[in-house]
Amino acid sequence: MLVSKEVEQLAAEVFKADPKIIHQGLIDLEGNVLLDQSSAASTPMEPDPDRIKFYNQLNLRRHTREHFDDAYGKTDYIHITREKMQQMILYLPMITIYLTLEKSITPEEVKVTAQKIKFIDNEFITNAIKS
Repeated sequence: MLVSKEVEQLAAEVFKADPKIIHQGLIDLEGNVLLDQSSAASTPMEPDPDRIKFYNQLNLRRHTREHFDDAYGKTDYIHITREKMQQMILYLPMITIYLTLEKSITPEEVKVTAQKIKFIDNEFITNAIKS
């Protein structure tokens, strides 16, 4: 997977939001994987077929949720707690951000992290999408 400098810059900004972010996936509105990267890795990796399928399903869920925006309002973020980790999904206007988080992160910390990511300079996001 060839990742543009602009997508890497956006990923770096996301990782800066919280040291408890373990992994991130950036998905465009068509379901294309723009980046799949661990916080421990210096470069993005090539996602395996299962992870690509997972990201495509995230994109489908986003579009399903958007169907209910008029009735219930837009989804701010989704926080999932699992036995071994936590997950967060953010629907930004032009991109979906999927994160895995350390198990120790608190719900309040998740909320703060979501807010920090939502306030990343829109220029980073726009440049990443256009690259």
